[in-house]
Amino acid sequence: MTNKTHVGFLLISATVLSVVLAACGGDGPSTPTALTAPAPPPPTAPSPPPANITISGVVYDTAYRPLGGARVEVTEGTVGDWCEYGPPPPVCVVMAFTDDSGRFRFSGPFRSVTRLDASMAGHLSATLTVDSTTSNSAIEFHLEPSVAP
Repeated sequence: MTNKTHVGFLLISATVLSVVLAACGGDGPSTPTALTAPAPPPPTAPSPPPANITISGVVYDTAYRPLGGARVEVTEGTVGDWCEYGPPPPVCVVMAFTDDSGRFRFSGPFRSVTRLDASMAGHLSATLTVDSTTSNSAIEFHLEPSVAP
């Protein structure tokens, strides 16, 4: 290629480049700018661990006789060491049997609302929802017989 042809080629290339830049809204080469990532959210303070709360009460039959050996289970509202975090959802099984006077007791970390189920052979099961933001010892279950006496 001769110098004259080479200069002509450069002139045509520069003209084409300026036409392309003008079509794209640019007026010449620009300095590339770095993309800025959005600012990360400010760190939040970790929530304090739930306090240990005591939930206790008595399981009676409908004649107010205490039912020893009744099963009381926390079916919703447990947190912490009671939960097994495997495949979703977490499994949190907390269960106790009443003593001879029908009493049960749970002590540990609970969410603000806790659901308890009580059951015993020969009786219909019952469910109660309690406020577990503070200790609660006034829970009473009254289980109805599942068959006529």
